[in-house]
Amino acid sequence: MNPIFILASTAIHPQPQDFPRALSPLIQEGLRCCEPDYSQLIPAGQLRRMSRVLRMGVYAGMDCLRKAGISRPDGIITGTGKGSMSDTEKFVRELNTYQEEALNPTPFILSTYNAINGALALQTQATGYNQTYVHRGCSFEWSLYDAQLKLQDADTSHMLVGSFEELTSEYFLIKNKIGYWKKTVAEQVALWQQANTSGTIAGEGSAFFVLSDQPQTATMCIHAVRTASQPEQITQFIQQALKDQQWEWEDIDLLVLGNNGAQEDELPYNELFEKAAANIPIIAFKHLCGEYETSGSFALWLMHQWSLGQPIPDPVWIRKPEATSVCKKILVYNHYRNTNHNVLLLENISPSGQYHKIN
Repeated sequence: MNPIFILASTAIHPQPQDFPRALSPLIQEGLRCCEPDYSQLIPAGQLRRMSRVLRMGVYAGMDCLRKAGISRPDGIITGTGKGSMSDTEKFVRELNTYQEEALNPTPFILSTYNAINGALALQTQATGYNQTYVHRGCSFEWSLYDAQLKLQDADTSHMLVGSFEELTSEYFLIKNKIGYWKKTVAEQVALWQQANTSGTIAGEGSAFFVLSDQPQTATMCIHAVRTASQPEQITQFIQQALKDQQWEWEDIDLLVLGNNGAQEDELPYNELFEKAAANIPIIAFKHLCGEYETSGSFALWLMHQWSLGQPIPDPVWIRKPEATSVCKKILVYNHYRNTNHNVLLLENISPSGQYHKIN
């Protein structure tokens, strides 16, 4: 398929407003988002009735459209692993409290996975294609793939694509009982450097992108999206993705990995680290956002911001470049619980044809 171009991006994430100059410390209880002033883009009447994740998703989507200068997208596609956990938990608690009688239907309605898509469609008056993917650790990647398919259509020129996840106390507690999270965390040590123990750090966030079939003012494009469920050989899976795109390992200028600090999840990343050439710069992004099903959207947002001139924070570098170098082709590899494996092949571009440099 033809590549698709990122015209704008917005993310709500756990990092402070002066990111990347300052970073949030790692904490055992998980990384929670630093939330913006939602009233700037969401009417007060709607804001009062929205749950936390609904606010994050609608704000990120509307802000992304604002940056792209688009009032009504041709379609809205999102991916989520859990949907609105807070509304789901609230509805279940009321079921128990009121013995299934006199229930308020609002938490149930807002807990559905497509609630954010519906809210965005209502606010933008978008009546086109609208889809939500709930495929656990590859939900966001399927959203990208669907958008790439839709943008091959001559009648579609702009798609709003995004993801959303929230971290609740109940969810953290339940997953903690089965060993998902680390028992102790070194706050000032990069997450990928703490892989000598089991468990990771919980995270959350929402990221949205306006994608187009035309470059316009884009600084980054997506060539290919690949997903697999428990592939036998990670390197072969990625090698095939490169071959399908007529790329070689030697073409890769930057490798982005989803190391989450969990000892049990390190093997695929170690295999890829050994496969990569010794001079390829490597970063690990989950030090910034934590682990969640659609964390790959944060990695894409981070790469897009970097293509716009934002620096990459020092703590996420696994292998820094030896000198300033041209960076054109980027490979992003991430997996969730060693089950859903995802690859993005990106190209760093600019309207003038000049490629961004790693500082």
